[in-house]
Amino acid sequence: MNSAQKDGQRVEMAERLRLAREYVGLTQEEVAGALGLSRPAVTKIESGDRKVESNELNILARLYRRTMEYLLTGKEPAPKGPEQLAFLARAIKGLSRRDLDEVARFAEFLKHSPKATRKE
Repeated sequence: MNSAQKDGQRVEMAERLRLAREYVGLTQEEVAGALGLSRPAVTKIESGDRKVESNELNILARLYRRTMEYLLTGKEPAPKGPEQLAFLARAIKGLSRRDLDEVARFAEFLKHSPKATRKE
């Protein structure tokens, strides 16, 4: 792999990190505190100007509730089949019509988010 490809991968990972942080509602300052870094260091990570150490990536995965594989590659873990469907059915059981509509809207949002539109 040449350096341009590595740089491209780092920029893609940086974008995933930024989007994941924003999704969970954390500020760069809060992430910096969790990592023991300065806020400008987090800015550099999210712009692809600074490499992420493995221990930092592990902390970020826990903070953002994502897998390290997703943060590194953008690939989601494979669905777990019937067990996952059963879990989802139990999770929505008893929700009001309004709540079910909200869950459906959120599912549509996720399906159309940038990570879901990339072909794997």
